[in-house]
Amino acid sequence: MRNLIRRTAFLLMLTVVSTSSCKKILKVEPEFIRTTGQVYATDRSADSVVVGMYVKWAGNSSLFDIPVAAGLSSDELKPGTTTNDSYLNMFNNNIVPVNSSTEIYWSDYYSAIYIANSIIEGTAASSGMTTAGKEKATGEALFIRSFCYFYLVNFFGDVPLVTSTGYKETKDLARTPVATVYTQILADLLKAEKYLGDQYPTAGRVRANKWAVKALLSRVYLYTGDWNNANVKASEIINNQAQYSLGAMNGTSAEDAEMDIFHSDNNESILQIWNNIGYSIGGATLDDFSEVAVADQGSNSLLDAFEDGDKRRWNYIKEEAGDYRIYKYRLAEESSDYKEYTVVLRLAEQYLIRAEALAKLGQLKAAAQDVNTIRNRAGLGNLPDGQTETSILDAIEQERRVELCFEWSDRWFNLRRLGHIDQVMSVNKPTHWKHTAALYPIPRAEIRNNPKLVQNPGYN
Repeated sequence: MRNLIRRTAFLLMLTVVSTSSCKKILKVEPEFIRTTGQVYATDRSADSVVVGMYVKWAGNSSLFDIPVAAGLSSDELKPGTTTNDSYLNMFNNNIVPVNSSTEIYWSDYYSAIYIANSIIEGTAASSGMTTAGKEKATGEALFIRSFCYFYLVNFFGDVPLVTSTGYKETKDLARTPVATVYTQILADLLKAEKYLGDQYPTAGRVRANKWAVKALLSRVYLYTGDWNNANVKASEIINNQAQYSLGAMNGTSAEDAEMDIFHSDNNESILQIWNNIGYSIGGATLDDFSEVAVADQGSNSLLDAFEDGDKRRWNYIKEEAGDYRIYKYRLAEESSDYKEYTVVLRLAEQYLIRAEALAKLGQLKAAAQDVNTIRNRAGLGNLPDGQTETSILDAIEQERRVELCFEWSDRWFNLRRLGHIDQVMSVNKPTHWKHTAALYPIPRAEIRNNPKLVQNPGYN
């Protein structure tokens, strides 16, 4: 991790001299180099660093890789035109410790964590920032740090927990147990929830507000088995109908498929990633140059998982040239004024989180109502009456599979969380699957730089 920390420290120096506009080309000249005290002298100057943190977080790994790459490891996707060894190894569940994609997940997210730590420290020491400015900057930094750690532990398992910029103290950290990392994530999010307001700092829902924090909180509570709090946080978002509502989904076939769920100004998004031309992952998942395609092999493929009449089948997946493509993001095929951002957190997930929490709490009718809300939007009827806990949990897992397919590794993470990964993957990829593939390898370069890091089983 030593080289990563050095690289990130340099990145931070570049970040603090930039303006708050992501669109301007960074030009570093000596007269613009500032001390930490100068950077955090005002709310406005500190916001430059916050913007830089989002830029790093929303790099290539977030914009394209993470939202779809784990679909290759699971039963969602297969290689399309790609010849990328990283993707091919993911599909074959044969990732090596020098896999370029997983190395980027690690380095990009630890770089964002470093910047977040610098913001937390810099605002705390500032004598020029307002209280409101400090809380906003700190709250956003705590959110990004939490988000990054959530993905790191779900990809890699135990990871070093770095909460300061002190190089000497953090360069040789050992891996921290997942439970301890989750404790830190929850503490950070609860503090961020207090610091951030109802409104987004800028237009476009591309920076965290209080509701984005609540959305991630509900997910973390679900993953840690805190059903009461998962229910509470998801309910707070669902009940905030002034800001959030489920988008529309129309059409009776692929020819007239229409939805606004992933349009840049939709009301279902709780957080999304901005990009300068409204261009998202659709350009790499549609047409003849699609790097990945929807997996259609096996007796229980994703294509077979959609019920007859499910509008998501033709709104989320499109048949092209004898193959099937991700159609959730479709800018490449829309008019010039159509804009889409990469959706990170959205309302539909909150209904499914609350449904699972309610089922675990024994409130089966209420759980079924939430599942039916998502099913009805997709043109499907209600679940049969008389659901048991087992049947409603099965229905929720099914809805997650078809509603959140290709989104932010949801299928991959939940197969492991629910304890179903070996059962599903051994059937889907019988010649490739092994239990140790459920976690990705720690990048070899990180182990070389930090001898206290121990590799995950199956990758030595």
